[in-house]
Amino acid sequence: MSKYYLKADYDITSLKFHKTEDTIVVDIPMLSNNKLNYGLEHVKTTLYSHNIFPSELVFDIITLATMVYLADTRIERTIHGQDSWTREINLQLPVSNVNLWNKQVKTIKRMLKFLTGDLWNIKFVKRDWKFKSNEKTKEKTTLYNRASLFSGGMDSLISTINLMEQKENTLLFGHAGEGLTKNAQTNIISVLDEQYPEIEHTLINLWMNFPDNYIPEGGNDSNTRSRSFLFIGFGIFSITGIKNIKELMVPENGLIALNVPLEMTRVGSFSTRTTHPFYLNQWNYLLKNLGLDLLIYNPYWNKTKGEMASECLNKDVLFKTMGLSFSCSSPGKARWRGLSPQHCGYCVPCLIRRAAMYKAFGKDNTIYMETSIHHMQSNSASGIGIQLRSFQYAIKRIKKLHNIEKISIHKSGPLPQNENYLSELASIYKRGLLEVDTFIQDNLNNEEYHHDL
Repeated sequence: MSKYYLKADYDITSLKFHKTEDTIVVDIPMLSNNKLNYGLEHVKTTLYSHNIFPSELVFDIITLATMVYLADTRIERTIHGQDSWTREINLQLPVSNVNLWNKQVKTIKRMLKFLTGDLWNIKFVKRDWKFKSNEKTKEKTTLYNRASLFSGGMDSLISTINLMEQKENTLLFGHAGEGLTKNAQTNIISVLDEQYPEIEHTLINLWMNFPDNYIPEGGNDSNTRSRSFLFIGFGIFSITGIKNIKELMVPENGLIALNVPLEMTRVGSFSTRTTHPFYLNQWNYLLKNLGLDLLIYNPYWNKTKGEMASECLNKDVLFKTMGLSFSCSSPGKARWRGLSPQHCGYCVPCLIRRAAMYKAFGKDNTIYMETSIHHMQSNSASGIGIQLRSFQYAIKRIKKLHNIEKISIHKSGPLPQNENYLSELASIYKRGLLEVDTFIQDNLNNEEYHHDL
């Protein structure tokens, strides 16, 4: 196990490192030939081509997010974490206003620990390199009136269809570290281009990936816990370059956003928190303290995935496009069976997706590696049935114990002490579980019926 100290550097062109007694210090090159590394130069060029001109302050946000994402994915948890989990990561980042950023350290550390489960330390130093340098910029665009993250999953697809139906010119932000996600995003946009040719819906993608073993002795970590920090940072970075947008939409159904552990053993380290209300509130707190008049919000925080699908403003387009969207937590599992990457059908996101399609349409046009609920239930001790068993455990508790949902929602993180808000969160949690339960029970009954025939 090693501690790491990663230092963003604008004066070097290749990675450098040295070891102290218990820490590996790594200087990370941010530039090559005065061009930004890690996909940031392409993003800058793309934004400028759309008359989107972010400021020096928000450039600090995207570079912080880049360093966080680099550390998270290239310092392997099983090698460098305490008990193969908690890592100690130190970052040094040159910024435009050291005094202003120093006041945000406590908030950032709290956000990152909540998100990844690691211990983070942040040091800010003066950045002399200028993001804008001497480039001539035009007036900021007013073409768009909505901005939203666009993951290529079902929720962002529904949200985007709704925006198109409401005739909202929308700027979409995508992030992809591998081809599957990027293909889902671009394929969906192609369908929306045909369906809504008169409404602006521009996708700007941040393609960010790092070479394997990029950090000396760091290894590779396949988790995506810090992805939302990068994803949201990218969106904030971009909308500050637009004249008339002050809000960034982060569309996610309420059950996934809360992400309450399904079993007593699934706590903290096993539960992602990428759109949890506390995490999004911390972003808004950070933005306010940075003096940025911006708001991040999830418009579907009080909807189940099935409710989102059922209430979609154009269900025909949704059903037509669903097969292009991607929800699976680990599509690479298909390779174990000699198949190309695809939805597994049995992870938590896949089961919620399948339940949502069942509620909204009674059928599903997505290809899944495993479809039989009975087969999953018969293999509850193996990887194929563990998540189904966890759902069944949580569903049993919520049916048996009166008002247990009001207690359960607090297990995944702090929540505002507002009685009406907490009541709605408890309701969405219960409705979401019962939505999955209906899907499970009906499928078990149907499979049993066909088996008897």
